[in-house]
Amino acid sequence: MKQALRVCSVLIAAAVTPAFADSLRCGSSLIKEGDTAGYVMEKCGEPGSKQTFSEPVYARRENGTSYEIGTTTKDVWRYRRSSGQFPAVLTFEKGVLRKLEFEK
Repeated sequence: MKQALRVCSVLIAAAVTPAFADSLRCGSSLIKEGDTAGYVMEKCGEPGSKQTFSEPVYARRENGTSYEIGTTTKDVWRYRRSSGQFPAVLTFEKGVLRKLEFEK
């Protein structure tokens, strides 16, 4: 009975442990969505390239049509990684990492 309880406890702990499917390791630090640009720069250093672009922001009317209400600025940083690993592409909005993906 105690054995079964231990097994259940381990399975439950594994199920509630957060999984970082899209995360980037810089040294001993794990970079994930929600981190600030300053934190990423501190842990990973200067990216290989940086791009800044604006894109429109839309709202939807009650009748279902949409209209532009302004623009938002996004910063895209690319980090080259070690041989055999895909480059990391980080997208920041207002200084916060919103999207982390790997080029293929």
